[in-house]
Amino acid sequence: MAGVAAGRLVVWWRFGVLQTLDDYTSCLRRGGTSVASQVFTREPPPTGAVEVDAAFAALADWLAGRDGWQAPAWVEDPGRVCPARWYLRVIEIFRSEADVQSPEAS
Repeated sequence: MAGVAAGRLVVWWRFGVLQTLDDYTSCLRRGGTSVASQVFTREPPPTGAVEVDAAFAALADWLAGRDGWQAPAWVEDPGRVCPARWYLRVIEIFRSEADVQSPEAS
């Protein structure tokens, strides 16, 4: 884990990535895609964990594709690519199911 202990990844996931998704969903309901997409206008600062940095980029890219807005350029930053599959608290026997249910990178 790049610079961050495994327990910190859970914290970053819960209070970073999931909170961002919650903010986006709230903005989408209140103001539509033009307002919601602004959640991703500014690039999130590096967290010290490539897994989390990649998750922010993947989330922005996936939501842009799903909701029909242009993903910001920062999602293409090579520093936001996780070199290996990352499973946050998914035990090994369920990882193949997670692979099937996870959207492919665009």
